[in-house]
Amino acid sequence: MKKIYLTLVCLMALAATSCNDFLDVHPKGEKVEGDLFEDAQGFEDAIYGVYGYMGVRALYGMDMVWGIPELLDQNLVCTSTYGNDFGKYDYTTNAETRNKILGIWKNAYEAIGYANNVLKNLENNNQDALPLYNLYKGEMLGVRAMLHFDLLRLFAPTDQSKRGIPYVTAYSFSVKPFSTVGECYQFIVNDLTEAERLMADEETMSYPRDNDQYEAFNRWRENHINLYAVKALLARVHWYFGNKAKATEYAEEVINSGRFQFVDVTEIQEHVAGVLCPKETIFGLYSTQYLEFSTDFLFNYQFYKTYTAYDDSSGSVHPMPWHKLFNEVDVDATMQDYRKGHFRQAKGYTTCLKLVDYVTNDNDQTGIGRRESLIHGIHIIGISEMYLIAADALLESNYQKAVGYFNDEISARGLTKLREGDVLTANRIFNEYHKELYGEGQHWFNMKRINADIISNNESMTIPGSDAIYVLPIPQEEFDYRPEDNK
Repeated sequence: MKKIYLTLVCLMALAATSCNDFLDVHPKGEKVEGDLFEDAQGFEDAIYGVYGYMGVRALYGMDMVWGIPELLDQNLVCTSTYGNDFGKYDYTTNAETRNKILGIWKNAYEAIGYANNVLKNLENNNQDALPLYNLYKGEMLGVRAMLHFDLLRLFAPTDQSKRGIPYVTAYSFSVKPFSTVGECYQFIVNDLTEAERLMADEETMSYPRDNDQYEAFNRWRENHINLYAVKALLARVHWYFGNKAKATEYAEEVINSGRFQFVDVTEIQEHVAGVLCPKETIFGLYSTQYLEFSTDFLFNYQFYKTYTAYDDSSGSVHPMPWHKLFNEVDVDATMQDYRKGHFRQAKGYTTCLKLVDYVTNDNDQTGIGRRESLIHGIHIIGISEMYLIAADALLESNYQKAVGYFNDEISARGLTKLREGDVLTANRIFNEYHKELYGEGQHWFNMKRINADIISNNESMTIPGSDAIYVLPIPQEEFDYRPEDNK
C-alpha cells in the first residue's frame, strides 16, 4: 500500500474517474492522459475537472465547509454518530468519525494531485502555445495553496515550530516528508504570491459582471481561483498566522478593487442561499450536485442525519443558540439584522437556509425568477470577510480606519453603525465574524487562530481551547507504510 496522498493522485485514478465525479463541470474533460494536454481545450477541461472534484461531499461540497467545522464550532448539530462525536471533540472512538476525517485527508490530497498534474504538463508549454498559460498556472497554484492551507488549519497546530503536513508540489510517487507549520505557511504564501504575479495582467473580472464580453475560460471568474481570490486567500492566510500588516494589505487590495459590492439588505437572504452572489462572492465552486446533498442533509428533516441550528425551541437551553447570537450579542432592540432571515424555525428544530437553495426546494417561482442570473454552487470566500479581517488587523494600528471597515460591514447587514461612546474591540469583531460567517466553516478557524475557549452548546459548558480540541488527528493510514524517520 502506497502513501495515501501519493496513491490517490496516480494516473490510473485520473483515467478511471467518471465524468460525474471528476469532470462534473465540463464533461468534455473526460479524456485519457495522453491527449488531455494536447491543446488549450484539454488544459481547460482538466482545470474544470479539478474544480469539479473540489465540490465532492468530502471536500467543499460538505465536510470542509459546514459538514465538520460547523459541528466543531457549535453552530450546527447532527445526531448521527459522527455528529455527536465532533460536537464532543471525540475524534478517535468511532470508525464512522475516523472515516469522515480520513475522507477529507484522502480527497484533499487527491485534488492536490490533480492540480499538480496540470502544473506538471504546463512545464512544457508557454504563452506562445497557450495564450492563457498564466491564468492556467496561477489558478492551479492557487488551488494547491488553498487545499494545503485548509488541511493545515484542520490537522496542525498554530505553533509554527510544530509538525504540519506534507506539502506536495510534484505529481509523483516519491514520499513527501512532513514540513513544519511555519514551512507550510511559507509554501502557501509562495504559491499564492506566484499566482498573484502570473494573473496580475490576465484577470478579466469586472464589476458589474458582464460575462458576454469574454470568451469561454474568461467568463464566470468567480468560479475560478481568480486574482482577487488569490489576494483574499493571502489576507486570510496572513491573518491566521498573525501577520496583520500583510493581512491588511491584501484585504484592502480586494476592497479597493471596486469589483465587489455588498448586496442590498433586501437581497441578503436569497443571494447567498445555495448560490454564488454576483456582487459579494470572490470565489465559489459551481456544482450541479450541491443542491442534492445540501437538501438531503440541511433542508429535508430526518432524525440522525439532518444538520440543524442549535436553538431552544424544543425546551432545551443552550449557552449560545443561533437566536441568542443574533438577538443579544452586541445588538439592541432598535437594530434589525437581516441575516436572521437565514433561519427557519419548525416544530422542535431550526433550519439554516443560508447553506441550501431553499427557493428551488420551496418551488418558489417568483424567487426562482429573481435568481435566474445567479450561479448555483458553493460559496467559499466573500467580500464581507475582507472588511472584518481589515478591521481586526487594523484595530491596534489604525483604530479609526478599523471602525470604518467594521461599520461598513455591519450596516450592510442592517445593523446600526457604532454610536458615539461605543468602543470597537477585538471581541466585538470576533462576534460579528461569527454571525457573518455562520454556516461557512470559517468561525471554527477564527476560534483556533486565537485559541478561544469553546462555548459548547452540545454539552452546555465552556471548554478551554487546546490543541487536543483544535487539531484533528492525521489518519493512521498515513503512517502505516511511511518509514519511521519520515513520520
